[in-house]
Amino acid sequence: MWTKDEHDKVNPTKRFPNKEYLKIICDLWYKEPLLLIPKSRQLLMTWLFSACYLWDTQFQQGRLNFFQSKKEEDADRLIQRVYFIWENQAEWIKQMFPANYTFCHLKFPLGKSEIWGVPQGGDQIRSHTASGIFSDEMAFQPEAESAYAGAKPTIDGGGRFTGVSSANPGFFHYLIQNR
Repeated sequence: MWTKDEHDKVNPTKRFPNKEYLKIICDLWYKEPLLLIPKSRQLLMTWLFSACYLWDTQFQQGRLNFFQSKKEEDADRLIQRVYFIWENQAEWIKQMFPANYTFCHLKFPLGKSEIWGVPQGGDQIRSHTASGIFSDEMAFQPEAESAYAGAKPTIDGGGRFTGVSSANPGFFHYLIQNR
């Protein structure tokens, strides 16, 4: 898979690195329906989970995965990352699994699956049956607790919740310490 490195002016498009810790975390994501990852910056966690949820949405039928961030614009930037990964796949894969990107949405019409970017808060997801939820920089979302409460039916019903964040005191820290 390919990623984009905005820091590199010469070669911004790069292959995803083959690092052991990324394989371990990917395996954890696949096996654990509730996964919380405290991180430092530049560990590629957002890219990794963007790829994991793309795989789930692109190659499975009827998936509805949410990407949640502090603001709607931030959520759309996450969807753009997923779309970047999709755009850089082999042509034969894109032809078999076409995708349509619009603001905060990446839809796979043949599989009736979608990734939907939403801002923080519990009411954003509450009325939907989600297959999975990816909460990026969860510790910086003031409404993280209500979002997590809104996600509980997804987790309890067999879906998945992935929370990732760099350090910041608050609800995400509480979840990490009390799991």
